Amino acid sequence: MTAADGAALFTDDTALAKALPGYRPRPGQADMAAAVARTIDDGARLVVEAGTGTGKTLAYLLPALASRRKTIVSTATRYLQSQLADKDVPLAQTILGRGFHVTVLKGRANYLCLHRLEVAEGAMDMYSAPRIRAVREWAKTTQTGDIGEFGDPSDGDPIWPRITSTTDNCLGTECPLYDKCWVLHARREAQAADLVIANHYLLFADLTLRESGFGEVLPGADAIILDEAHKLPDIAGRFFGQAISSRQLRDLVRDARAELDALGGDMPDRRAQIDDLSQADRAWTDSLAGGAQTQSWQELATPERIAARDTLIQALATVTQGFEAVASRSEGLQNLAKRADELATQLDTVTVDNDGDRVSWLEIRGSGWIWHSTPLDVASPFARAMNTMPGAWVFTSATLSVKDSLSYFCNRLGVYEAEERILPSPFAYEDNALLYGPQGMPAPASPDFDEAVVNEIVALVNAADGGAFVLCTSYRAVRSYGQALVDAGFAPLVQGQASRASLLADFRADENAVLVATSSFWEGVDVRGRGLRLVIIDKLPFASPADPVLAARFSAMKAAGDNPFMDYQLPQAVITLKQGVGRLIRDAEDRGVLAICDPRLFTARYGGLVRASLPPMALTRKRAVACEFVAQLAPDALADSL
Repeated sequence: MTAADGAALFTDDTALAKALPGYRPRPGQADMAAAVARTIDDGARLVVEAGTGTGKTLAYLLPALASRRKTIVSTATRYLQSQLADKDVPLAQTILGRGFHVTVLKGRANYLCLHRLEVAEGAMDMYSAPRIRAVREWAKTTQTGDIGEFGDPSDGDPIWPRITSTTDNCLGTECPLYDKCWVLHARREAQAADLVIANHYLLFADLTLRESGFGEVLPGADAIILDEAHKLPDIAGRFFGQAISSRQLRDLVRDARAELDALGGDMPDRRAQIDDLSQADRAWTDSLAGGAQTQSWQELATPERIAARDTLIQALATVTQGFEAVASRSEGLQNLAKRADELATQLDTVTVDNDGDRVSWLEIRGSGWIWHSTPLDVASPFARAMNTMPGAWVFTSATLSVKDSLSYFCNRLGVYEAEERILPSPFAYEDNALLYGPQGMPAPASPDFDEAVVNEIVALVNAADGGAFVLCTSYRAVRSYGQALVDAGFAPLVQGQASRASLLADFRADENAVLVATSSFWEGVDVRGRGLRLVIIDKLPFASPADPVLAARFSAMKAAGDNPFMDYQLPQAVITLKQGVGRLIRDAEDRGVLAICDPRLFTARYGGLVRASLPPMALTRKRAVACEFVAQLAPDALADSL
């Protein structure tokens, strides 16, 4: 078979109909599959927006697998990686009538490090011992070393950094358990596979390594397909910059103490140097108290903080020299000296903006911090990075366009000379969805805005009898609107009360549930059927101009004669809004009301552009009409109509 043969399955759909009972041809899906096949055959580039319901996953999987060419599929989340591996790829193999060697490859932080597990076992205390012993028992049975089998690596459990490796602390070929390394095993599997399911973070780690000439993480491939591509520009900014975190420093301190203990504790000078480093870290962290959660170093750089930073750099230099002097005693000490030196260099580097091309800024979260140096433009480095992996590149998402144009996405990421396709959703939005823009809403900056939003939320949720997402643009709004719903007699699910997975499970279990959330709930959430019949969005999701990277980017754009708002901030807000809107209609039979409470959707000069970028829905400005529409979808109303 060829890529074209895989695409042809969507026009001669016998195999699809057999594998998928109730399958209905979708012109957009066939169009996308044909474009993907051409791109793979020609080693070209394709940017394709596939509206919700297009069936984009099969549209790229069938041509890719049928081509028999080495393919990497990259996603934004581990969740989608799992969905591809457990559901979509097996289905594609059934349709094609043959098996393929498919493997999932994650970053090294997702795999157990047996050497670090041994180190952790040697430094157990009464709190960590039960957890570490449980990991040891699991390690005897796992076939992959993927810690996701044992627990959720994103849940903040302090055990994970102790039993996984980073590029900083990995001993490489000098590790005594190198031959049993799960990361090495996973990468060997990827080398042999027909299809590798990776994620964007791993992809960018690989691209930056390739460009530096220091190696690679992913195998070479004939085709790279990037799903959830709307996430790429932000991820690129992080990977093409530099960063150092409090976690890296504290991991160094913890690992150094464990190594010294393992060697008998006979190096008191080295122990004292590590203690000095820990104290310098505390002093630096204390100096950041009172700063904003994100703030540029230029704004933060008081004499006190500069002095604290310099003390930290000096402490790292002292640790480097001290451990270099005893490095011959163990591979661990040699690695620690190298890590301390690299961290000192990074800390010195991230301090300085590079001729206006980068911005130095800090993320401050309680007692933790990350210091970034972020490039203002990622188009050039990404365009160069793509050239290190020649072959076909496919970028796809349900939300890439702004008013029927893909130029914002392509220009921001440096994807030039690509075929561009915009494929609308096959769902009948005009019949099944209603856009409600409340009349008479005060401006979002008005002190009366929150009260007006609460009135709309309560009225709509009452009419719908729940089954609602309330999507907010801030955590403050989440707390405020959540409390208002409680005061109105509801029992809402509020982000922060439980894990994301738990909140979604509770929502799906109750057709009358109400979820109030922000950020991660705007995308990647799939609730089908009448359980979600109402989506309320408080404001247009403009990024905060206080964001240090955004502020620096705006200054650079103004200096170049561009319009930061129209050329950057507005298109980004449109794409984010489309992600939130996409939660409402997830199936051909879904119906519901989308309420956007921000009056700028109708009053601002750019409001028409925003509305034109949304799916084509019927529009009302009257609350009574919206309430009547959604009331008919409530479970009791549907039951009465039967």
